[in-house]
Amino acid sequence: MNTRDRIINHALDVCCDIHNAKKDFILNNKNRYSSTIKAKRMFIYYLYNYMEIKHNGMKKYFRNINHATSIHHVNKFKFEVETYAEVKQHFERFLLEMQKFNVYGAGFYEKRKELKKLLEEINEIKTITND
Repeated sequence: MNTRDRIINHALDVCCDIHNAKKDFILNNKNRYSSTIKAKRMFIYYLYNYMEIKHNGMKKYFRNINHATSIHHVNKFKFEVETYAEVKQHFERFLLEMQKFNVYGAGFYEKRKELKKLLEEINEIKTITND
């Protein structure tokens, strides 16, 4: 199991703990309990926005999910985080737990931000030299 998979598995565990949901129900679309939907929604949002997994790539992690379902969950969770204090609080707790799960020593999120910044600088230099 590589580092990315360990991070994703830990994220799923944290989502299940926060919402008191079962892993099997989330990954296999076995039921529609409120706790299961909330945990799944948070997990999909995290995968899309933080792990940069495309909507079509969600098939690798969930059974019977298509890109439209993934888009719906991401948009719905974004709305809920912006609208409801409780959901925002749960997500902040989730992000704190994920930051504590520090796999790379200096932090996965910090390194990812640094990489994005470096890529932007490289692209900026390329456009300057091409002109």
